[in-house]
Amino acid sequence: MPVMLPYEVRARLHRVRTRVERATRVLLGSAPSWKRRPNILPWFDRPDALDAVRRHGRSSEEATLLEKWVRDGYVIVEDCVDPADIDAMVATLDGLWDAPRPIPNLTLLGLREKLDGEQRDLAHGDLLALDPATRLRMRQVSDWRIHGLHYLDGHARRIFFNRELRRLASRLFGRSARPIAAINFMTGSEQALHQDMAVFHIYPHDYLIGAWIACEDIARQSGPLVFYPGSHRTALFPGFTDYPQTNLRTAEPDLTRRYREYVDGLAARFERREFLARKGQILLWHGMLIHGGAPVAERGTSRKSLVLHYCVRGADRAREVHGPFNW
Repeated sequence: MPVMLPYEVRARLHRVRTRVERATRVLLGSAPSWKRRPNILPWFDRPDALDAVRRHGRSSEEATLLEKWVRDGYVIVEDCVDPADIDAMVATLDGLWDAPRPIPNLTLLGLREKLDGEQRDLAHGDLLALDPATRLRMRQVSDWRIHGLHYLDGHARRIFFNRELRRLASRLFGRSARPIAAINFMTGSEQALHQDMAVFHIYPHDYLIGAWIACEDIARQSGPLVFYPGSHRTALFPGFTDYPQTNLRTAEPDLTRRYREYVDGLAARFERREFLARKGQILLWHGMLIHGGAPVAERGTSRKSLVLHYCVRGADRAREVHGPFNW
């Protein structure tokens, strides 16, 4: 497993690299990379993708997996992640609310004090400074999540760098895959329908794979992940005229509203499915597959999951994008 620099060091390096890249473009007058390089799509988005599977599939099992990826835009796998790592990571998350001491650089997102209250983010130390009754109330009504736990927790880091998942993502890409993001959800997200390509800044297009890891058996009333097989073959929202500069992260409110309407219209053309996963099952999906979170039917029901995203080297263009940003 790769050695990780301390979180503060990584954050400073990221900020420095971003500033250097932007300053270099200003000094040299160069256009962003997506205007200088061809948009060569991954093998699975090309017209001969199914023929390529038949030519290069290494076994009948692998050929079946790749054909499903091409046709449906997702595959489901299991027995990739050590259950002990899942259990230890979840125990850390469950223990955050009454921890004896704060974890530095850890922030809990999406907290609120009443069900219809405004959401806010709190550093772990600030959360523990609240009185126990307030913490309990916030835990009961918040759809909270954490980004980047792998920077701070060894078990989350083992899952983030899981070799089998990385091997699978690499086989799907046809190139070496690398994890670029991680989010822990503890309850149903109720996210609006979207494609992850509209959230990340990826060029060439579609070099993005999501992996939704069930950290417990998922109940229907918890607001499970919903997805639409085959929807990965639809077009990127035409309103993102200068993608990857413009997407949901940089779009103005009216453009975001039009994107939501566009995706809802596309989804109506496909079958809706819910991922009622068993603990340890993993759904890998194409960056253009439409998905979201079903409504939570029973408040207080958990939906513990870890979501990873994989890319190939050089395709994540986030550092070249300029704000303002919505998050």
